[in-house]
Amino acid sequence: MRKLWSFYFLCFAWLGLIPVIDLLAGGGLMDFDRLGQAAAQRTGIAWTSSLAGLVRLAMVEPGLWLLLLGSAAPVLAGLTTMMIWPDRVQALQQWLRRLMPMGASSSLRWTLIAYAGVIILCLLALSGSAALRSGLGVDLLAAPATTGVMALFPALVLSALLDQGALLEEGGWRGFASPQLELRVSPALAALLVGLAWGFWHLPRDVTTGVIERLGALEYALAYLPSFLIGTIAVSLIASWGMMRSGGSLWPAILAHGLANDAFGLAGQVSIVDALTPEHQLMRGVPMLLAAGFVVALDRKLMFARVKAK
Repeated sequence: MRKLWSFYFLCFAWLGLIPVIDLLAGGGLMDFDRLGQAAAQRTGIAWTSSLAGLVRLAMVEPGLWLLLLGSAAPVLAGLTTMMIWPDRVQALQQWLRRLMPMGASSSLRWTLIAYAGVIILCLLALSGSAALRSGLGVDLLAAPATTGVMALFPALVLSALLDQGALLEEGGWRGFASPQLELRVSPALAALLVGLAWGFWHLPRDVTTGVIERLGALEYALAYLPSFLIGTIAVSLIASWGMMRSGGSLWPAILAHGLANDAFGLAGQVSIVDALTPEHQLMRGVPMLLAAGFVVALDRKLMFARVKAK
């Protein structure tokens, strides 16, 4: 377990570099929303979670490199942890094998099921979230984009695979932490624990961006945080299932994370302020949890078995 504790400590330690760099630079580099919007106006590049777009925006507004550093903290923590232990070569080889689209222990049939299952589960959950918001009369910036999904399907999948959070975080959460835990507990329990750790890792973001101040400590602790954790646990379960069924490949997990971030607004577009509210997180998290519960129950023999990390 020492590797896991080291990994989690380093996840926060890498985040801690951001305010230090900001302080050394004289301040102002952590106002990412302002920097992103300014860079978008200057370049005409959309201010989204696309990694390719963010890199291009960071070339104009260097402060955005700190945003990318923050997103990359989990994978940097995983790589740093691997380098600390004597089995670093074997650990790095195992990690690199997870970058293949299919693991050696899986068949092509099950790998295709893993990718298709992740996509279908996430799209159904996002559609359920849209229906829930519509039924409750929640105001949206635009109508849910659930119509014409098939026409947008290639772009939808590509945007999910290029999401900066998914690409830069998953190498740590599912690429390192989940396989380590699966040496000790079932994949389902490992996914649950990683989902909790992943959710609590966002606390510094909520402090620095004023989420806790805006909501109040009590509402944040009793409403927002539990709602947010429902979402991270649900996505973690779907991501871990896809990874297991593809023989340990990281790409189904990246796909699940990217789709859950909903860059296309399939569940209905909301402002950043509205997105960071208990209501929004709950209406997104509950359908995702139902989808996760469905696949875990359907494939419970796999998800509750004691297995070796791939």
